[in-house]
Amino acid sequence: MDPAGLNNKFNLGLYKDIALAYRTQKFVELNQIKPDTLMVGGSRVHYLNPEDLKKYTNDKVYNLGLSYSTLEEQYYFLKYSLENLQIKNVILGINLYTFSEVLEDNSSDFDKDIFTNKFNFYQQIKHYLEVPLYKYLKYAYNNTNTEPVYKDGAITAYHQQIVLTNNPEEKRWSNSVNGYRKKYRDYLEWGESGLDYLKKMVELCEEHNVNLKVFTTAIHTSQLELLEELNKMDIYYKWKEEVAKITPYWDFMYSNSITTNKDNFIDSSHIKQEFGYLYFARLFDDSSVNVPKDFGIYVEKK
Repeated sequence: MDPAGLNNKFNLGLYKDIALAYRTQKFVELNQIKPDTLMVGGSRVHYLNPEDLKKYTNDKVYNLGLSYSTLEEQYYFLKYSLENLQIKNVILGINLYTFSEVLEDNSSDFDKDIFTNKFNFYQQIKHYLEVPLYKYLKYAYNNTNTEPVYKDGAITAYHQQIVLTNNPEEKRWSNSVNGYRKKYRDYLEWGESGLDYLKKMVELCEEHNVNLKVFTTAIHTSQLELLEELNKMDIYYKWKEEVAKITPYWDFMYSNSITTNKDNFIDSSHIKQEFGYLYFARLFDDSSVNVPKDFGIYVEKK
């Protein structure tokens, strides 16, 4: 059995659930696809369509967004990619929570050994033993999906539609707001560890002569209200100032005509995929695209 579709040597006709092993799956795909351009970040980047970015890079784009990812995970994936592949461009989407000094356990399949040992026989056995087969079989048996839910590393529009359809809007938003209220209250603490990883990622790109573009991912303004409610806005402002000491970036994480409109978002944290092109139009100064004037502020390094 190959539940996550990592080797495809045996196909029993069962659904491949990449979500069982995001990190391992993406490591294998990176080496198969050998992209020229990487999109790096968390779940907010994971929802972005590589085709929207390919318009500007004209090469093979891979979405290395990892749901629930830490900056440590992003750093090691980027380091491996730059040292082993011919990467020309890196688009890095950052968000406040991952820079917290204390993070909730993300229970991911991340294993640093894979970067040195590759996906060898031992790693494969380890992976298949750790996959939650009962959870997979229960899901695969009931699965009726007919289109890919992931493509070139990204969550597809088809997958997004499943999320929107299967989860009533009120419940989606309530879960999102309450979940982040708990995250911000219990875990959001200022620290330097996240900034250190960002510095190392910027230095890696400089060392490998890679074109790096950094941006903050847009959030619905209800998230800003949470930070205000929990007296965490000082961390929000300090974070933006400290990032600017490391690298210039485009800022989208503030109140503007996109982030105040609930219809543009899946939930309080994730902008809908169909609006991702607005990021890239700003990042690549595409005047042919009608981007709201108040969406995106360029912050110079200082």
